[in-house]
Amino acid sequence: MKTWTHLLVCSCLFLGMACAVQATEEDEYEEVVIVRRKKRPPAQEVNVIVAPAPVVAVPAQPAQAAKPAKPKPPEPPAVEASDPRRLVRYFCKAWKDEQWERMWWAMTPQFRKEVPLKKFKARFSDDAELNGGLLDENISDVSESNSGTTVKIELQFKFPNAKPRVVEAVARKIVGGQYRLTDSAILPVDLNDL
Repeated sequence: MKTWTHLLVCSCLFLGMACAVQATEEDEYEEVVIVRRKKRPPAQEVNVIVAPAPVVAVPAQPAQAAKPAKPKPPEPPAVEASDPRRLVRYFCKAWKDEQWERMWWAMTPQFRKEVPLKKFKARFSDDAELNGGLLDENISDVSESNSGTTVKIELQFKFPNAKPRVVEAVARKIVGGQYRLTDSAILPVDLNDL
């Protein structure tokens, strides 16, 4: 019996070595990855006592549709509206970008009551058909007068044949110490009101 066991062990070793030689010849290997996780601590039991809520009778009201919040008007920023020269630059930048509503809000409240946004926009659109729209502005002088602060500006337009215009913009202080532009020569002539 000792011989048979010896023979069995030798054959197993021989087969194991043959397999090992074959595995190294083919350069195959198998990687075993062991992932260990920490055990979570057991959850503590909490006893919660829930008391019934008191019943309160509320009279039924008709459902009301939620009113959308009114968007804030695009008034000039306080920094821009604190100085007439800056307000004119703000106005001209909005003009170049064709942001009519921003320009309209840079005007005095009295002007906005008299001239609706649609009519205001039409004045600038009609003017752009003649000169291509504002290309650049050059502020030359600022002076005080009875009607407000006058800012002298040279307006240059996109069309090459359009001559530059030298105009005056009048800025007036409104409630709160902010400046707004009045109906002055900076605005194009209303071709529908001749």
